Amino acid sequence: MAKIKNKKLKIAVFDIDGTIFRSSLLIELVNGLVKDRIFLKKAEDEIEDDYHAWLNRIANYDSYINKVAEVYFRHIVGCKKKEVLEVGKKVMAKQKLKVYRFTRDLVKDLKKQGYYLIAISGSPMFMVKDFAKRMGFDMAFGSDLEVKDGMFTNKFTQRDSYNQKSKLLMKIVENLNIDPDWKKSVAVGDSATDISMLELVGKPIAFNPDGVLVDYAKKHGWRIVVERKNIVYDIEKFDFVHYKDQ
Repeated sequence: MAKIKNKKLKIAVFDIDGTIFRSSLLIELVNGLVKDRIFLKKAEDEIEDDYHAWLNRIANYDSYINKVAEVYFRHIVGCKKKEVLEVGKKVMAKQKLKVYRFTRDLVKDLKKQGYYLIAISGSPMFMVKDFAKRMGFDMAFGSDLEVKDGMFTNKFTQRDSYNQKSKLLMKIVENLNIDPDWKKSVAVGDSATDISMLELVGKPIAFNPDGVLVDYAKKHGWRIVVERKNIVYDIEKFDFVHYKDQ
């Protein structure tokens, strides 16, 4: 990680999946790996019940995405890195424009204003890095596995710890040798796992937030933005119905 000469910077840190990307990089990658027969069909079958439970609002999204991650990290072991990266490139080429308008435009605006842009995601690093580069980010962090003899192992070399994004962000800025102007800095996230990261900055944005995050954002007076179809709702006075999971 290269050091930065201009140490005092405004930073803007974004979650990716569900915040900029209108899906999950990991979900799309798993679908691509099954389609190209890098993963056996049973990998898709193992996820199906959790997918429909979320789709039918019986279970929450976290349960679904956690299942996808568990299946991915189990089935990726022993797969050839070269083949997986080729699938990743095809998926990204097809999915690269599947983004939310609000966060897409916000990234562009902050870039013009001189913010240092950081992307943090639990999706695989090679997917996050490709996506972040296309979007104009300055650096990106994603999960990464050790590769031995050209094949993935089950050993993590880096991973976004659940609900520990603040610690990860602090480590990133320390390694970059910068002292962020936290009051002027921006953070954007969509779920409870982003709360610790949002708390660090003076300009937190809860974008399409889940129930936990929306309740937290309301309590602390954070900006809440919801994008639905071709309309963006920038909400200041809240009256949300938060359905608890069954």
